[in-house]
Amino acid sequence: MSAEKGSSVTKGAISLSSPGYRPDIDGLRAIAVLSVVLYHAFPGRLMGGFIGVDIFFILSGFLISTIIFENLERGTFSFAEFYARRIKRIFPALILVLIIIYIFGWFTLLADEFKQLGKHIAAGTGFVSNFVLMNEAGYFDNLADTKPLLHLWSLGIEEQFYIIWPLLLWFAWKRNFNLLTITIIAVSLSFYLNLVGVSQDITATFYSPQTRFWELLCGSLLAWLMLYHRKAFATVNTKLNAWINSILYHNAYQASSNTFSNILAFLGLLLLVFGFCEINMTVSFPGVWAVVPILGTILIISAGSDAWINRKILSNKVAVWFGLISFPLYLWHWPLLSFARILSVEYPTGIVRISIVLISIILSYLTYKFIEKPIRLGKHFQRLKIVLLLLLMPLCGLVAYNTYLENGYEFREVVNRVNSFYSPYAQQYENSLAKKYQNYLGEDISASKKPVVLIIGDSYTVNWASALSRHIDLDHFDVVSISYLGCDIRIDSQKITALSTANQFQSICETFQSFINNVSIIKRISSIMLVSHRPFEYVINPSRFDIIRWLKQKNAASDVFVFGNYFQLDEKKYLSCTHLMARARRGSETCLKYANYPLSEPKIETLPFYPKDLSFKYVDIIKLHCNYSRSGCATEANGVPFMSDWNHLNAAFLDFILQDIQIKKADVLAELGLLKYFTSDQKQRLASITDKVQDKV
Repeated sequence: MSAEKGSSVTKGAISLSSPGYRPDIDGLRAIAVLSVVLYHAFPGRLMGGFIGVDIFFILSGFLISTIIFENLERGTFSFAEFYARRIKRIFPALILVLIIIYIFGWFTLLADEFKQLGKHIAAGTGFVSNFVLMNEAGYFDNLADTKPLLHLWSLGIEEQFYIIWPLLLWFAWKRNFNLLTITIIAVSLSFYLNLVGVSQDITATFYSPQTRFWELLCGSLLAWLMLYHRKAFATVNTKLNAWINSILYHNAYQASSNTFSNILAFLGLLLLVFGFCEINMTVSFPGVWAVVPILGTILIISAGSDAWINRKILSNKVAVWFGLISFPLYLWHWPLLSFARILSVEYPTGIVRISIVLISIILSYLTYKFIEKPIRLGKHFQRLKIVLLLLLMPLCGLVAYNTYLENGYEFREVVNRVNSFYSPYAQQYENSLAKKYQNYLGEDISASKKPVVLIIGDSYTVNWASALSRHIDLDHFDVVSISYLGCDIRIDSQKITALSTANQFQSICETFQSFINNVSIIKRISSIMLVSHRPFEYVINPSRFDIIRWLKQKNAASDVFVFGNYFQLDEKKYLSCTHLMARARRGSETCLKYANYPLSEPKIETLPFYPKDLSFKYVDIIKLHCNYSRSGCATEANGVPFMSDWNHLNAAFLDFILQDIQIKKADVLAELGLLKYFTSDQKQRLASITDKVQDKV
């Protein structure tokens, strides 16, 4: 997407005669950028639009490698000149977009959002966005559209290619190695890693240079063949053209000399259309699916600029115009769409998204006209331009990284707006819980003889364990909380194995496995309390009830309680309760207003993961607290909203709910068998909650 406009490939069917500009390649750029823009603005309309990035990849590999091969052969290749051209091509528009985004984010983003933006701007200035994003949400995850610089991952791939590939080619050329052999080996190795990677870690494969370089290298391979095997191309083209004409036409001599080229271009365009329509976020991409846009683009380039599609469609003035502004359009469109999503209470309407696309096109043209062209093509102050660009880029990165280190500058006015609904102390308190309660094994669990109350669950474990442990009778019970978050659970009759699904979950899974197989502690379990996101319907961590069955086999006397969830937002429509409060400028009642789960009291027996063979008690906290009458359901406790994100209850609010239930529904809790695990001093509990939150809010 950032390669040079010029190409040493000339007009003509699959051949070269002299260096020249091919407008059809700008037309291909137009297809690439417009498909990406349409996918981002209207993902349901063009499901495979994201493959436009793959078109950019092969175009970049083709054009850059053509320049390198030619200059190496002539003995005129210069690293200084090569990278100076890259800097003048890429830095101006990128710096402008990063500065504008940072300024806009300063006035609009919440602290955690601005902190994340700082990290992503810093990564963008270092062209390592793909590595940073690799450890965050995937490209197709719901949270992806809250990252204004998500799209810079592909620019990172390209720049890493521009650093490595010229060095490798130059070294191989100096050592008299065959550059075609080097290219074929590199393509094969990268493609193999891509095929293996999609079945092991699809997110890493999507973002990794080693699993993406093959796409750019296919462009390099095409460049080599078209530069140094032009006679073979011309011979094949002539023979196939004559053979096809003899089949299609009565008088083959009067037929078009571009029939074969036209067929190539048509097949290439057909492959791209197929990719746009059939490839989507559910396929294992890149993998073998990425061959579709790569092969399609290769066929169109190989067809030459005299093919009808290349000449009439891709070389059309409108297509070429979009191709010329493709780089700034790629840079501008996604941040604007992302900010519209972040700043809206609900998902932006179609009219809003259409307006954003039009604004992006206008900004892109202005950027191309007044920033890109003067800096890249202007004759004056060439060295000064490069020096200033080299100074500005790291300066932007330093400012942005400091924003990340300073936690998004919490003194900004937009952050204070949230603090009026959710006090900083309460936020800090909630954030401090993970360290203690993710896996909490008590003060001295091994030395104790008391029965154990085991709190087990997914990401809900932290806040639930914090709240429940403040209500459980610690004079008579030990509390243990363990989480299987991010663990691949394997169960046999003797042992449970918990394999981490990512590095960030390794310590959680190791602790879980260590405890769950501790026979001496398992025998002391008096109660198992499952705290899970939608326990009877959530498809992630489906082994939750298998774990409880296994524990019951080891200790049949233990009681089992499954806690229900409170009200939740639709994660596809709303980013978080905190975000919703800030954008709506209202308190936590607005989160209850927009909550879509549950709409009514669930019939848990009908849900897909309901364990019919397991004896347990269901603790429906909504029914016990307010009987599903939203007007009577609490949304905050002493200044703490019931949740910060879209589904996790804050511990302070859970504390309040448990207190409320014990006061109002003690008889029901006693009937469930739960009350015996709670301390009986109601006043002490209430004072504990008030002292912990209210006095410091």
